[in-house]
Amino acid sequence: MELTVIKEETVKFCSILAELFGDDLDRKTLWERIGHGLIVSSAKCGGDWELFVTQMLEYIKADPGRVAANKNLSHWIDSMETKPNEWHEQFIRECSAKYMFICVKARMLWNAQKAHTTDIQEMAADAIEDKMGGAE
Repeated sequence: MELTVIKEETVKFCSILAELFGDDLDRKTLWERIGHGLIVSSAKCGGDWELFVTQMLEYIKADPGRVAANKNLSHWIDSMETKPNEWHEQFIRECSAKYMFICVKARMLWNAQKAHTTDIQEMAADAIEDKMGGAE
């Protein structure tokens, strides 16, 4: 099995969870809750990765509408569905065994994605400002 790819997928999954973290939860507990959820959900899912994902989303109190509309989660699920059961089981084991490492890496990825989004938004705002300035 490709352990490196499995680790990358655990990090991607947790960075997506950060996007979907429930609005009624304290954002200061985001990574603590995700990390604890990895342990709890791994223990409860019996090796079923779909149940694991569902339990994680419930644990972070993700809004079902936001979950259904999240393209990153949809793409991630599509890619995971092609993996064999042994791969899913190893994925769940990694989530439980290395939850702190995963949270560190996922937070780094999430912050990088937020910075990238901010850069794009700033470029779009600059382009609009330039266009409007030119219209005067």
